[in-house]
Amino acid sequence: MTSEALQTRYPHLFTRLEDQDVPLRNLIVVDENDNDVNDDELTDELYDPAIYSHMIFIASPVVQAMGDVLATLPAKVAAREDFTECYDSEGDLWGVVSTLDETQIALAILDEAEAALC
Repeated sequence: MTSEALQTRYPHLFTRLEDQDVPLRNLIVVDENDNDVNDDELTDELYDPAIYSHMIFIASPVVQAMGDVLATLPAKVAAREDFTECYDSEGDLWGVVSTLDETQIALAILDEAEAALC
C-alpha cells in the first residue's frame, strides 16, 4: 500500500505524524510468530507460536502519535471478529491470534487506531 493510500485511509493518524511519506512497514511491523527468539531468559508467552500466531511491533511514530490512546487498542483489536486474542506485552509489542495475513493484520490494527483518534 502506498503512502498516499495510507494517508487517505488514515487521515487522523497521518495528521499526527511528522513524516507523511512513510510505508506501512514503518508504521507497524507484523511478523508470523515462528519462535525464532533464542534467548533462554525470555520466558514471555508472547514468543510462543503455539499461543500467538503473529507478533506486532508498533513503530515509534505511531506510538508518539497515539499517546495514551495506544493502550486502549489491544482490547479493541481483540474484540474484532477476525482476532481471537491480542496481548499487549510492552505497549508497542503485541502478540495476536488471527487467521488474517500480515498486511491485513496491520491494516486492521491501524483501522482501530484511526477510529480511536476520531
